[in-house]
Amino acid sequence: MSQYVLVHGSWCGGWVWDRVAARLSRQGHTVVAPTLAVAGLRQHIDEVGRLLEPGTILAGHSYGGMVVAGVADACPGQVRETIYLDAFLPFPGESAFDLMPMLRQPFAAAASSDPAGRTVPPFGLHALGFADPDVVSRLRPISIATHEEPLPPARIDERPPSRCVLFGDRSPFASMAARARERRTVRTGHLGLWTAAAEVCAAVTGS
Repeated sequence: MSQYVLVHGSWCGGWVWDRVAARLSRQGHTVVAPTLAVAGLRQHIDEVGRLLEPGTILAGHSYGGMVVAGVADACPGQVRETIYLDAFLPFPGESAFDLMPMLRQPFAAAASSDPAGRTVPPFGLHALGFADPDVVSRLRPISIATHEEPLPPARIDERPPSRCVLFGDRSPFASMAARARERRTVRTGHLGLWTAAAEVCAAVTGS
């Protein structure tokens, strides 16, 4: 059995993995799904890196792909595989805003309610499929540094094997999918972790 470390996306917490994590646990796997601090990408990479055991499988959803890539680059020998679930798949030196420049303006507009302009409350939820009140009530602001900070330089020459799982035929992450070794699509919306847990779990385990 394997250790899975599951990294959530913007505005969510480790709870967004509950339904997938429960299925993985029933299969005998060890599952860790942390809730990241309200901080930038570099701190999140450090947080998740401290959770690894040799042979860990890392999975990231949405923004969580930035973290997964950074951890894989920073922790040679610890990560067996990386899985990007409708997620950013960056190379060193790239930020989330570099990969999706159309996000800069709406993030800046949402952060304008913060005197320092650094905290981004949840926005655009219905477009992303965040309609379940149980989900919406648990969302929280994030730091704009999550999307500003570039992925640090890698400490390895080659990343561990990677898989990209797109959610739906119109995923905004489709252009990054070719960077992964394997690609597949699950017929669900962006919050498939919550709404299609069985299908997403099967994609995570490769079954």
